Amino acid sequence: MTMTSRTSRPPHFLGVALVGALLVGASPAYAHNVVEDQVPAPGSTVTQSPIAISLSTNDMLLDLGGDATGFGVVVRDSAGLYYGDGCVSVVERQMTASAELGEAGNYEIIYQFVSADGHSLSESYQFTFDPGPSHTPAPGYETPAECGVPRELPIGASESETLATPIAAPAATEEIATEETPQDPILIVGFLSIVSVAVVVWIVWRVRQKRNGD
Repeated sequence: MTMTSRTSRPPHFLGVALVGALLVGASPAYAHNVVEDQVPAPGSTVTQSPIAISLSTNDMLLDLGGDATGFGVVVRDSAGLYYGDGCVSVVERQMTASAELGEAGNYEIIYQFVSADGHSLSESYQFTFDPGPSHTPAPGYETPAECGVPRELPIGASESETLATPIAAPAATEEIATEETPQDPILIVGFLSIVSVAVVVWIVWRVRQKRNGD
């Protein structure tokens, strides 16, 4: 059966988790998928950015939910800064991603996937980036990206390089104000209703008092 998913939004912790798994050491796995093809190839030199990353295995990848949960690809330079948008596409035996690169130098691709036998595996390899003089370096970040989530402007980067949306905060404020505004008329109507009932009760009491007096 063919298993296919579209570009997804992995959990926020996925990028950090797969990097941590490599630093600590992954658990042993048996009869799991074996990576047969890597693009760019390990030890190769890349001259263009963005780069298209492709990782193919010898068996179907296990993407039960169809949203690439458990899959991740991050690119890190020699200074420890991360590149890419955090989005991954899983199609049958292959997972793909892309990333804009920064300055020339050595880079590391770190990836995580779920094998056909259910094991989650993390691996990495390095390549060299040697762009031409027309290349404009992309900003690097201290943490891996989360797919679909805007990022704040890195320290030292120009405003044209930011991926954040500055109008998001005012929009949230307007929404809160809209929700709170209808509450004022409700309070006024409630107060007037209580006053009206009190007046009616007082009138009835006065009428009864006069009758008793008569």
